[in-house]
Parts: sequence; structure tokens; C-alpha cells
Amino acid sequence: MATNNNGHLLDSAGNVAVDFVWGNFPMQPNDVRTNLLDYTLDNHINADSGWSGYPQYLPNTTGADISGATDYILVPTVLGLTTAAAIVVLRDAGFATAAGVSTVVTATSATNTATQPTNINVTTTTAATVTVAGGTTTWPVGTKVTIAAGTGIPAAVVGTWVVTGGSGSTLVIAGSGWTVANSGAITPGTQLTGSTGTVKTQSVAPAAATIVPGSAITITPWA
Repeated sequence: MATNNNGHLLDSAGNVAVDFVWGNFPMQPNDVRTNLLDYTLDNHINADSGWSGYPQYLPNTTGADISGATDYILVPTVLGLTTAAAIVVLRDAGFATAAGVSTVVTATSATNTATQPTNINVTTTTAATVTVAGGTTTWPVGTKVTIAAGTGIPAAVVGTWVVTGGSGSTLVIAGSGWTVANSGAITPGTQLTGSTGTVKTQSVAPAAATIVPGSAITITPWA
């Protein structure tokens, strides 16, 4: 590794190398390089909170921002997770009060009206495009859908899958090891539904980095 004029080792970005301890510890004393934190990778809540009093690591609650502005956390996506798993993820991300009471709210389950697929085209061994009757699809990317068996439905796509795209009257689902095939005439009554008990929507969009720790967030599962 390269060194600076004081003989300190430098990392690949040209900064003084900093030892890192896994666990609930901040960066080494009063590291001011929080402008280099990548919020797409982690919440950085420990480092961004600000610490002083090395080696005691006493918390500096004014945070890294000298103006005393509130630190924020990155919102994870919980779409497609079961309600129980989603609550755990959101609590771990910081959506809880100081007393440890969860501020994650589970809304009344969303109506899970079945939709008639009119065509299912397995475009690759890992993706299929589903065309539905009645126009616009209602499944956001990241949510899960269940496809029931029926006449004209490729056997590979019967089951529960993650939505990866789509628009208008189509949605794209992801799978593995499928045989490329196009559906035949699908018998009316074969249904496509949201996966029961998995999260359809969350009240704060994923990847938002402007949410205060402890803020409330509402998740809505499929009935």
C-alpha cells in the first residue's frame, strides 16, 4: 500500500487506511470523511451519528453534520417478503422507537382479486412475460404473484414468482431452468393472483435516504 508524507498507509482511494471492527462500533475516532459514505450499500448509521471521546467512544448526538441536522437512514425494500420477515427487516433498519417498540404498521390486507392471464410467453430460461385480460397489471416490481395450473399454462410457470418488470397489460416474472415456450389457448378460469401474505406495498419508497430513525412505515400484504 502507498503511504503519505507522514508514513501512514493509504487505501485505494488515497485516504489514510482505517482499521475496521465488525460489530456495533463506529469508525476510528472522529473520522470526518462521512461525505464518502455510500448510502446505496448501507445505512452507515453508526458512522453518520458521529462519535467522540476516543477511546471511550462516547456518542456525539449532534451527528456528523456540524449544523446538528438529523441523520437519516436508507429505506430497504420489503416488497414480496412475508409480513413477519418484512417487519424484521424494517426494525433492523431503524424503524422503531427509542423504547424499542416497532413503528411498522401492518395495514388491512389488500384485496387479492384474481386476474385472467391470456398468454404466458417463457422468453428465456429465467424469465416469462405474462399478458393479462382487462388492461393494466397491478403488481409492482419486487412483489410476488402466484400462477395456478390450467389448460394452456406452461407447467414451468405454475407456482409463485417475483415480478421483475412489465407495463400496461403485461408483467415479467423471474424463474430458473425454464423451457422456452409460449402458452396455447388458456382456458378461462385459470387465475393469476398476488402471493397471499406477502407485502404488496410499503408507505415509503425503497432506497429513500431521507427518513428519520424511528419513523413510522406501513406495509400492506396481499389477502
